[in-house]
Amino acid sequence: MNRKKMFTGMKNMILIVFLFSLSTMTRSQETNNTVLPVDTNVRIGVLKNGMRYYIRKNDRPENRVEMRLVVHAGSVLEDDDQQGIAHFIEHMCFNGTKHFEKNKLIEYLQSMGVKFGPEINAYTSFDETVYMLTLPADSASIINNGFQVMEDWAHNVTFDTTEINKERGVIIEEWRMGRGAFQRMQDKIFPVLLKGSKYADRLPIGKKEIIENVTQKTMLRFYHDWYRPDLMAFIIVGDLDVDKTEAKIKEQFGALTNPKKERKRPEYEIPLQNETLVAIATDKESPVTIGSVYYKSKSPVFKTYGDYREMVLDNLYIGMLNQRLSELKEKAEPPFINAGSSYGEFLGNLNAFVSSALVSDTGLVKGFKTILTELERVKQHGFTQSELDRYKKILLNQYQQIYNERDKTESDNFTDEYTRNFLQDEPIPGISFEYNYVKDILPSVSLQEVNALTSKLRAEHDEVIVVNAPEKEGVVVPDKEELLSLVKNVKNTSLEAYQDKTSGSELLKTKPEQGRILFTKKLNDIDAVEYKLSNGAKVILKKTDFKNDEILFSAESPGGQSLYPDSDYQSAANAAAIMNESGLGDYSKTDLQKLLAGKTVDISSSIGTYFEGLSGYSSPKDLESLMQLIYLKFTSPRKDKEAFTSYINKQKASYKNILSDPTQYFIDQYRRIKARNNIRAGFIPTEKEIDMINLDKAYEIYKDRFADASDFYFFFVGSFSADSIKPLIETYLASLPALKRNETWHDLGIRPPSGKIDTAIYRGSDPKSMVITYMEQQKPWNEKDAYLLSVLGEILDRKYIETLREQMSGVYGVQASAGMGKIPYDREYLQIYFPCSPENSDSLTHTALKEITNIQQNGISDEEVKTAREIDRRSFEENLKTNSYWLSNLKEIYRTHISTDMLVNYNEMVDSITSDEIKRVADEYVNPKKYLRAVLYPENYQSH
Repeated sequence: MNRKKMFTGMKNMILIVFLFSLSTMTRSQETNNTVLPVDTNVRIGVLKNGMRYYIRKNDRPENRVEMRLVVHAGSVLEDDDQQGIAHFIEHMCFNGTKHFEKNKLIEYLQSMGVKFGPEINAYTSFDETVYMLTLPADSASIINNGFQVMEDWAHNVTFDTTEINKERGVIIEEWRMGRGAFQRMQDKIFPVLLKGSKYADRLPIGKKEIIENVTQKTMLRFYHDWYRPDLMAFIIVGDLDVDKTEAKIKEQFGALTNPKKERKRPEYEIPLQNETLVAIATDKESPVTIGSVYYKSKSPVFKTYGDYREMVLDNLYIGMLNQRLSELKEKAEPPFINAGSSYGEFLGNLNAFVSSALVSDTGLVKGFKTILTELERVKQHGFTQSELDRYKKILLNQYQQIYNERDKTESDNFTDEYTRNFLQDEPIPGISFEYNYVKDILPSVSLQEVNALTSKLRAEHDEVIVVNAPEKEGVVVPDKEELLSLVKNVKNTSLEAYQDKTSGSELLKTKPEQGRILFTKKLNDIDAVEYKLSNGAKVILKKTDFKNDEILFSAESPGGQSLYPDSDYQSAANAAAIMNESGLGDYSKTDLQKLLAGKTVDISSSIGTYFEGLSGYSSPKDLESLMQLIYLKFTSPRKDKEAFTSYINKQKASYKNILSDPTQYFIDQYRRIKARNNIRAGFIPTEKEIDMINLDKAYEIYKDRFADASDFYFFFVGSFSADSIKPLIETYLASLPALKRNETWHDLGIRPPSGKIDTAIYRGSDPKSMVITYMEQQKPWNEKDAYLLSVLGEILDRKYIETLREQMSGVYGVQASAGMGKIPYDREYLQIYFPCSPENSDSLTHTALKEITNIQQNGISDEEVKTAREIDRRSFEENLKTNSYWLSNLKEIYRTHISTDMLVNYNEMVDSITSDEIKRVADEYVNPKKYLRAVLYPENYQSH
């Protein structure tokens, strides 16, 4: 359960909670005041030193254990001379402890198949610091070392001065990465939004000058003050024995002691202002215009049945509001690009109700007024009974989905939940209680009590208006007085009630004439089956038990945009997106959403460069609805002029200022250089290019791409039975139209430049660079070398962390990837990306290329071979238990006509990782003297 998580982005927002369950209960006053139970599947205890622990046995993923060390101490506890030190200490935990010198910790865990980043990580926030390990459970020594790592982080970090000085550079690079328009605007907004609180002065990244000069003594002061057992929790979930694990926790952490002169941990508050505040922040590099309103209020107590019921009402209110905002977005002249509302935990002692709108350059007043108007409309008239009935179905379905997966829930979901229980005292009644309780109370929830929530959620005694916008000619930004006047005028306007319009009650009025499955081919090596249908289409089924309530779907056919001339490119590239926005048959997009309320099903179409297709998902109970949607996507696309106009207006507004962001500008320029300005390579479109999109042409292209099902492959992976899916396949897929065109894609000639290209791109004011180095050669594709090249990329990724980050302190993060491609031509590639200081771009590039040369000359060490094998073997072991992995691999097998050997014989491929083989593919496929390198520099760097 996550009752408080805030979603303040611009998407349609619904407060989502981990939703769980018990038996039916009467809703008496006594029950409402009863404290919520604690899930009996988790064992919670407290050591004598005050350290709390949580233990849960869980086998998803199999043979894995999740560990968390949660420290109730973050940046808000820093003294004035420590700003940034909570985060600095988090870094130092990975740079030497009593039992793991310097970087030996990372090296050891990687040698056991644990990935740095996804499985070894940590974060620092205002009020907490959390350390995370995901470990294999098949080795007692690995688990014991995991316990030792966690204990060392709790009280045995060495804080070696040499390592401190090296890590300063890494943290400065992390600070540098975060700089930009959003950070500068945040610096203006936070003092208003967090007025009167310490939070406004304690951003976790801290102050650059303190990071550059802080002493070991100052760091140790924070560590000794706040890293203590009575402010800590140890959480472990996974494939384990609970009793033995509890004994191990007591042995490992029981001896930890609290300071003799214990510093009291203060709980900082954000004072309510009892007025309307305004924060306006503009920046010439901002790519978006956003208007938001915050209503802050004291966080409510959340302990009883009644409190839980109140949370359910909150979710209904926010969900219905977001559906109204989503409906407005579909208008021909939409008042915003996107909008949404949320309610939940804010910071410190406060909750916040937030409504935001992402708008066009000139649309701030209109968009902001619209969300204020909809809030006021709900205040004056409330929601309708039909809206409430529909959203009850949606909410109950969300709970039911998670309840249905109660024995397939991933361990990290539980560790996150227990982290919140420790830090925020969030109840953890368990999945069975929550689902059944919600199912029991929803029928009794009245429209009157949901509508009455406005006064609680919109606490107008503390209202903050926030505006973020580009600083450029043509962007209309109202001043403080205009915004306050707008708010006042909306509140004083008498509004008409919302009219909830619906049309139709079923997707298909009549079922299509049924086709046939002509023959069945068993794919025994991967435990799948292939059907050939009477219309020529092929269906590939992979039944799994990884999830109880999940079926993933994809369909694909060759051709795509490549079959149309340059003059039709914009219409072809946008055709599927326009149809997705237009609805199906007689139903608009909004009508469809209402019609499908309470179902777990979704689908979207795509027309890519070389393939067209569909993708979606459903629960087993809604599989027929998915099949019907597939049928309609082929046979009943909807040409909707209003939806088209809305799409075009939102596209123009979305892309208008995107190139003001230096990162977006750099990436777009790099892609143009890499594609040698081939207009078909998919660059950020100009307004003129968007105007080239023609509705009739887009509709014609879409119908053409989906007029012939005979060359389509349909893939279904998940929880279904052959008996249930076969009649649906015959009814809805075998009946699809077939022209037997036997098409394929056309090579558009998109190729990178040859030789060595070094390009400097100047954009932005911040002192930061980005470097992308790309190498490609056209060589025949083969399965073994494609795999070994991908391993080479992973090895380089780890080497660069060691050299560019740990040794040179020149980057915070770096990404290296390599592999082979077959479409539209056989090729190998290697790409390296990192952000850095402008002064270091050349030296870091030199070192990165030198690592490649070193592998070509010397191969890799035995330890690196072992690490590569273990990481790949364990990743494959985990991936095999996910539906998404199987779906993507089945698509690749049929798209590129490769064998299933990669899946069947994967462990043999892993065994092929040797120093000589990595040396061979590096030497044969990579030429570090021929590359395309693009470097972003700040605009004023030209004079250096």
